[in-house]
Amino acid sequence: MDEAKTSKEIIFEALVERANALAIGVPDAGPNADMDHRIVPRRLLGITGAPGSGKSTLAAALANALGNDLSIVVPMDGFHLAQAELERLGRAGRKGAPDTFDASGFVALLVRLREGAEPVTYAPEFRREIEEPIGGGPGAARGAARDRGGQLPAGR
Repeated sequence: MDEAKTSKEIIFEALVERANALAIGVPDAGPNADMDHRIVPRRLLGITGAPGSGKSTLAAALANALGNDLSIVVPMDGFHLAQAELERLGRAGRKGAPDTFDASGFVALLVRLREGAEPVTYAPEFRREIEEPIGGGPGAARGAARDRGGQLPAGR
């Protein structure tokens, strides 16, 4: 006998369905939509929340549920300012606050991901073992992208 699903499982399944529809380009258009002749641009899905609220866990679970052909996780954590810069600015004790990120760099990455003009778009990643951002982290191939930054998954 199957156990009843928890509300958390039901919500997650609904989220996966919605993210999949976004990723494959199911239009919100009416009955006259031509599903055989559409061009589906890369889609970005953002996940936001307070520090420690489970954004990374949700992004990873969602990416796993959708599969690598539809999504990857591109973390915003790679846009932390370097520790030396935080110290220079007097913000080292506030790492993670909005003004301790390269917000303009993150927006530029989102634009590059959305446009999908590059064969591979690389994003910086944050390395916990050294507590520093590192350039050239996860690459998003032209067909798929997902970000977890505020956090952001994205389908194609």
